[in-house]
Amino acid sequence: MRFQAAVLRELEIVARKIRLRAYGSRKLDGAFSAVQRSADKKRIAQLSRDVAAIFRRDPFSAAKYVDFPIWLLRNIHRAAQLGLHEASGLRILDIGCGPGYFIAAARALGHECRGIDVPNSWFTPLELQVYSELLQALNCHQYVSPLSIERFVPLPFHGEQCDLITAFLVCFNRHDKPDQWGVPEWRFFVEDALRNLREGGRLFLGLNDNRKRFGKLLFYDDELLAYFQSVGTVNGARITIVNKLPAMKGSPAAGSWSSISA
Repeated sequence: MRFQAAVLRELEIVARKIRLRAYGSRKLDGAFSAVQRSADKKRIAQLSRDVAAIFRRDPFSAAKYVDFPIWLLRNIHRAAQLGLHEASGLRILDIGCGPGYFIAAARALGHECRGIDVPNSWFTPLELQVYSELLQALNCHQYVSPLSIERFVPLPFHGEQCDLITAFLVCFNRHDKPDQWGVPEWRFFVEDALRNLREGGRLFLGLNDNRKRFGKLLFYDDELLAYFQSVGTVNGARITIVNKLPAMKGSPAAGSWSSISA
């Protein structure tokens, strides 16, 4: 099994590199090297040794994130799919940023990317160890603030702030829990998120599957799918919603772009 996993890993690395080269972008070609040069590779190697036994027991645990090449390539590919190599200087908020690979990729492509994730007390000891060490090693810890997304609670910053808000492998919707979000919660979140986007800005959601709840649709029921289709573009787990209205100005809510930083 380990040999098979190692082969699949190498095949994915090759495939990701081929896909990235197909974009024909020098920015994308240089992003991996840029992050690699600035990262604390010794710190990542030590973390890998520290959690190796846990990874062998549970390869789906947070220990998986110590595989620097795989996760950096995956997140550079995410950035490419969002067209971040075709623009510069975008203000990006990554919700549920975890170990910070997407922040590192976006910043290597010339964007001002910040992240939020739940407070440290919400993480398991392993998650806290892996996330904090990788954020430090990737030089991204200063761009991350503790903030949990709650149902029917607005984001604490408003105004013309972001060009893009991302949330990959969404869990803040109580994924796989009995009270997983439905249309009312998602409508509130989407409308609130759009208030934090400039006109033409995008909200991107990458949903987790829940076959037990949603069956063949995997990511939503018919009602939730209809809602997402009414406000944006749906491609399987990928939801893209464009803000078509001018961003709110003079909102009474406190905060600014700089307040997102730690």
